[in-house]
Amino acid sequence: MPKLLNKTIRLFLDSIGRREEYEFYLEKFHGGQTAAFAIVCPERAGFEEVVSVFNFDIEFLLQVGLFPVILLTGEDAEGMRELLTAAEHPYSIMSIAGSEVDVQKVADFVADAKAKQQATVLVAPSLARAEMLPGLIPATAKRVHIIRGAGALRNRGGEHIQYYYAAKTDPAELAEDDRALALEVRDLLGLRPGIHISVASPWNLLQELFTVRGAGCIVRRGSHILRIQGKEELDRGRLAALFEESFKKKMASEAFLDSVVEGFVEENYRGAALLERHDSGVYLSKFAVGTEARGEGLANELWREIVAQHPSIFWRARPDNPINHWYEKQADGSHRAEKWRIFWKGIEPDHLPGVIAYAMSREDDFEPS
Repeated sequence: MPKLLNKTIRLFLDSIGRREEYEFYLEKFHGGQTAAFAIVCPERAGFEEVVSVFNFDIEFLLQVGLFPVILLTGEDAEGMRELLTAAEHPYSIMSIAGSEVDVQKVADFVADAKAKQQATVLVAPSLARAEMLPGLIPATAKRVHIIRGAGALRNRGGEHIQYYYAAKTDPAELAEDDRALALEVRDLLGLRPGIHISVASPWNLLQELFTVRGAGCIVRRGSHILRIQGKEELDRGRLAALFEESFKKKMASEAFLDSVVEGFVEENYRGAALLERHDSGVYLSKFAVGTEARGEGLANELWREIVAQHPSIFWRARPDNPINHWYEKQADGSHRAEKWRIFWKGIEPDHLPGVIAYAMSREDDFEPS
């Protein structure tokens, strides 16, 4: 990663999202061990209307030291190449290569383009995207960004969705026009588990890349969430490490674990939710997702598991907690206090004073910052 971003680039990134987020992603992307930062796959439909935006995205990535491979495939490949090269200053930012899928030759293409501070363009008119990508992943890149004018995948109502869990969601739940793409990326995840796939518009690709919230649709197979009954089955050491990483504070005590009656934990402890029993429902004592897993939709997966089992739930968060905007969407209501915001879902109105008092009375489990 460039040791010092120039002022103009930093101001632009500041306009996209939070500084700690884009700095995290810049470091993560630069730390990759693949030939290219990502494989970017623009689609033909309406591309002539957004080609200048797409080129801006690519040029910006080059300016922050990220070198993508642009993949053009199928019968639209030559037309896409012409659109790209007809745009303003195309040859200054792109290096056009053939349809070679030999891993070493592609790596050589990318290395040559990097030396020229350019993005690599692979043009493969005789092959479909689904045929090309398995040969390029994971050696060329572990990230695939499908760029289209329609943006993120949509549900049957035509609304964009932020996450599509390929192993858990029936493609029939998507807009009819998006089902073929959903099947394609599902099959790709089956062939190459662990890769990152997103579907976005060129208008918001940079926000999709550099913010936790994103601005497209991330496609994942779906996590294996363990439902653990009782605290005895919990790995206290891994939980403590997860919470300290997530909250960026040292734990003052693990005593709160003694009250846990149920937990929902991602199998590798990349995320966890711990519950305690209460007469009015359950109290969510801890909810955390590790840094590496943020932006993947794991929080949504954990939440779906919780509410499927517990319709009445309440929890608290610091007023400056950056995910309070997400909590607001999940909650039926909230109460603001001096140190805490108390949220609830499915709690009877007559029980609210009691759950608010309970949440506010709990000790802080972390040392002061």
